[in-house]
Amino acid sequence: MSAKKQKEELEKKQNTNAPKIDNEFENLQEDIKSEIAADSAEQFEVDAGSEEEDLLEKERTRAQNMEDRYLRVNAEFENYKKRMLRESSDRFKFFNLDLIKELLPSLDNIDRAISHAKSDNTDVESIIVGLEMVDKMTHEVFEKFGVTRVKTVGEEFDPNIHQAVGVDDSASVPDNQVVEECLGGYTLHGRIIRPAMVRVSGKN
Repeated sequence: MSAKKQKEELEKKQNTNAPKIDNEFENLQEDIKSEIAADSAEQFEVDAGSEEEDLLEKERTRAQNMEDRYLRVNAEFENYKKRMLRESSDRFKFFNLDLIKELLPSLDNIDRAISHAKSDNTDVESIIVGLEMVDKMTHEVFEKFGVTRVKTVGEEFDPNIHQAVGVDDSASVPDNQVVEECLGGYTLHGRIIRPAMVRVSGKN
């Protein structure tokens, strides 16, 4: 075979194989693209799964923190209720402690007056002075705690704070006026504790 003919055969053969090679190259490209797409999808699934696991773990941690906080707050509230009940009970038991402490000196003076009255050298005048002092001290303590004695003699009769136990006919005193106090009355911050027992001027 001549050289020219051999060259023509070789060129023909190369031309025949060219489309085949091109097809194989295109197929290879498609395969590569498919593999890349598959890998990307798989990576996305892995990333998505990891994100879901991370999110789930965060929510578990958050839920645990919330539960711990709830338990702590609940325990603190229970302790607060117990403390309030205890303090309320103590306040109820000792609410008049200050009043009693203020009245103790008056009680001491009464004890001294009684002891003095029992002694051989009894001085009636000094006993009276001592009792008047005790009475004054007691009323001062009462006023300190909002207790006020109801005014009586010389005041117009007021059924809200006075209770009439008798009527006296007097030409020198206007009718319906208190002329005598039989028992003292008291108010606490303006509220009547006990009305004053009085005698009132008027016609029998």
